[in-house]
Amino acid sequence: MSRRIRLTVLMTHPIQYYSPWFRFIEERAKEIQLHVLYLTEPSPEQQGVGFGEGFQWDLPLRAGYENQLLRESRPEDSFASGSFWSLNVAHLEEKLERTSPDVVLLSGWHSLMQFRGIWACRRRGLPVLYRGDTNLDARSAGLADALWRMRTRWLLQRFTRYLSVGTKAHQYLRTFGVREELIFDSPHAVDNDLFARGASPFLETEAWETARRDWQLSPSEFVVLFVGKLEPKKRLEDLVRAAALARQETRLLIVGRGPCEETCYRLASQLGVRASWIGFLNQTKLARAYAVADCLALPSGKGETWGLVVNEAMATGLPCVVSDLVGCGPDLIEPDRTGYIFRAGSVEGLARSLARMRTLRETGTFRREWCLEKAGTHSFEAATEGLVAACVSAIV
Repeated sequence: MSRRIRLTVLMTHPIQYYSPWFRFIEERAKEIQLHVLYLTEPSPEQQGVGFGEGFQWDLPLRAGYENQLLRESRPEDSFASGSFWSLNVAHLEEKLERTSPDVVLLSGWHSLMQFRGIWACRRRGLPVLYRGDTNLDARSAGLADALWRMRTRWLLQRFTRYLSVGTKAHQYLRTFGVREELIFDSPHAVDNDLFARGASPFLETEAWETARRDWQLSPSEFVVLFVGKLEPKKRLEDLVRAAALARQETRLLIVGRGPCEETCYRLASQLGVRASWIGFLNQTKLARAYAVADCLALPSGKGETWGLVVNEAMATGLPCVVSDLVGCGPDLIEPDRTGYIFRAGSVEGLARSLARMRTLRETGTFRREWCLEKAGTHSFEAATEGLVAACVSAIV
């Protein structure tokens, strides 16, 4: 095109993983003129639902790119992924039209606003891109599965082009009839440089030992890190039980808050598992935890469609042990290099994977560079390259 492509992204609210990408697009993707429409912005209390405390992200989410709030938040707003009816706004089609888009990007149809956005684009004849991380692991059983499949196939066909964030997402799109030539790779990514810079000071021996002591971690312990909301789908209890099976000195470093915290704390006490419970850490504080750990564990069950904490960890050079239901597994985990994958729900399998990781590190065969290289394949550059290609394809 002789001018920049006007891309409007329609989102329910600012998300800490997307905002740095939008800034990157604004600064580096000269083909794109970006405008992000946010339905609203959660209050600290709404942001903290499930964490047990209100908070605000300590990095700006709306700075550095053109964006607009369509309305103020309301007490009844729910930002949970399953709250379809909660998030909506009047006159959405008119507000979308004011941005004069050539292309519109949505992450799916998980809120009424997004659903209406799809139909607004259809009525206006606007190309609409899909970029989500739903995969086939999300399916139910029996009649529910059949209904889910019919609904999903029908809704996916409403889009013009598709951005694939990874292997499982690509398989999901192909399963529901999306043609290969309509799919463009746009991998899930985080601000790799931010996490690498944040971890770097704590990788020096003296700073590393000091940071460990601050969190009651000894230099000799094998430290397994968990980062995330302490909720049932994360299966933190499995990690506690796996640590109890360890025959060598192992300590858990738990970063996060949530409804399962007390249960897991009691279980660790009962099983004699050493654990440091750090609570919630904001974005700029997380890299320190990645730096002092020996590996990250994400034992999630169904519902962990990607697991961006794995990207964060690998950007600091930290290997990861994840369940086979963690969406990023096929893309980021290379056995004996960047981590291990075990069967979700298998405490013994998790314990074996942790033991293999410990051996890999203690024998000196592990290299941080393996994780850094893998994180580099999932970058804002790669995500943007796919986005630009999809936009061009959709409007030519």
